[in-house]
Amino acid sequence: MTDTGADRKKTAENRSGSAVACIIVIAGILLSCLTALFGADILPDYQDKLFHLRRLAALARTLQSGYFPARIYFVMNQGTGYAMPVFYPDLFLYVPAFMVNAGVPLGIAYDIYVILINAVTGVVTYLSVKGILKGEKITSAVIGFVYTLSVYRLTDVYIRDAAGEYTAMAFLPFVIFCFVRVYSDENKTGLRGMLKNAALLGISMALLAESHILTTVMAACFLAISAAILFKKTFSKKILITLILSVVIFAGLTAYSFVPMIDYMRSDTYLFNESSNIMRGFYPGWRELLEIIPSGSGSGIAYELRMPTAIGPAITAILAAWFIRTCILLFGCFKKKGDKKKLPAGFVAESILFAISAVSLFVSSKYFPWTRIEQSTGILKPLFCSVQFSWRYIGICTVCACMLAAFLITDIKMQSAKSGNVFGALLIILAVVPAVILQVRACSENGRAVITKGEEIGIVSDELYFPVSWNREARYDECPAIAGGEVLSYARAGGDWLLEVKSTSDETVLVFPVVYYKGYVSKTADGVKLPTMQATDGRVMVIVPGNYEGSIKLEYKESPLWKFAETISLISIVAVSIFLIVRKKSGGDGN
Repeated sequence: MTDTGADRKKTAENRSGSAVACIIVIAGILLSCLTALFGADILPDYQDKLFHLRRLAALARTLQSGYFPARIYFVMNQGTGYAMPVFYPDLFLYVPAFMVNAGVPLGIAYDIYVILINAVTGVVTYLSVKGILKGEKITSAVIGFVYTLSVYRLTDVYIRDAAGEYTAMAFLPFVIFCFVRVYSDENKTGLRGMLKNAALLGISMALLAESHILTTVMAACFLAISAAILFKKTFSKKILITLILSVVIFAGLTAYSFVPMIDYMRSDTYLFNESSNIMRGFYPGWRELLEIIPSGSGSGIAYELRMPTAIGPAITAILAAWFIRTCILLFGCFKKKGDKKKLPAGFVAESILFAISAVSLFVSSKYFPWTRIEQSTGILKPLFCSVQFSWRYIGICTVCACMLAAFLITDIKMQSAKSGNVFGALLIILAVVPAVILQVRACSENGRAVITKGEEIGIVSDELYFPVSWNREARYDECPAIAGGEVLSYARAGGDWLLEVKSTSDETVLVFPVVYYKGYVSKTADGVKLPTMQATDGRVMVIVPGNYEGSIKLEYKESPLWKFAETISLISIVAVSIFLIVRKKSGGDGN
């Protein structure tokens, strides 16, 4: 075939568009990293940075001790141990944890993680929107820019330091893309295409689950609502099978983390079971949600006081522009007696995204009946209050509004390319100004501390995942205590204890200064298992036989069920990866 001038022009335009899109995405990522680059040592008061630095230090120590995957941070809370990894996903923290073990200072490793997540957010958003818009690069880059610099996301990153939540926000656009793909490809997708759609949706939700459980729950609820709205398509054979397969794939990918969590939740009662029904912090009003320049920097701002909760002017402009334009279009259709030809092709998707944005914004505010729900005794209380902070829903509003903007800009460009470009440029400006101001304030108004190792901050944690029986006020000696006997010597390596003990003629009790979690086992020198259980104050208690003199080893071991779950997840990862790689190489939809 000959290369025509039109082909060369199209190729040049495509390259130019790719270059511009690349510049926009990179600019958004760099602007989102101002605080990480120039204020790396900021330490907001009353927020979560110390908490996550301690998690990171504890995870690094646990991995260094040879425990993989980490299930208990044995060094945490004065060495009593803490099963945070079972309840709170830490998969992505393995990256900075390995950095710490390679010699990178703790604070710098965390800031590198922040930069990496900012980059992932920009790239994932760009690729997700590009997939929805069938290859439109400039618009996709604009949305990636706006979302990466969105006020709520940067508040999560630099003020709240909510590592789990801002990590999850990086994958929310991917979840929406995968969900839209399932519903847009139903007529041209064969069996292998259905499997691919199911795999992508399952992977996207798994990435979310390994970042932040509450964000996953919120996203799943809104996906379920969307599926219910689209019930005619949802209950078509291909889409229903695809959705069911995605759930199966999700279960396989996350089995290694959810099986231990469910196992622990069934085996004991923890403090988070009691606190999860309590809402914390204030409920923002419209003034706080819609302020142009977000007030507050996080310096000394406790949860019950004022902190930034604005959605930002870019998100406000998107929602307002779509609402006004849609009202005009619907009025035009009404005047022409129901002529729907003027409505854009993606109007249903746009309407759902706008509705979810509006609902999530309403739920995040003080106008939602939070107080009444807190005082209720039915299922609504644990269902709604488990989110802990009402303004978490702003994250859902932000991502849905940004995806809505992708459709909106495309619609405007179809009428006038110049108008679409102007609107996109306006969104970029509206995103940059508050993002830069927020980061400058975060750098200038917060405390600073150079942190190189966990000892400088004390490897302690919150208490949410302690069993309710644990005596949090007591300070136990490091040496295990034995009633009616003697501990001759003891040594500890990670979660393993090796003791030399001498008991009396009667059966006696050996108590370790360790929080009891299911999985601790003890043996004598001959390999005989000893009864290991929870003491009344929540410590690990071992029953030592009478007239015993010798060594006793206490160690933490995963159950066969957990090992099986890990195997399932490993098989799922390998199988899904092979399928997607082979599918990409073969091409086509497999009709």
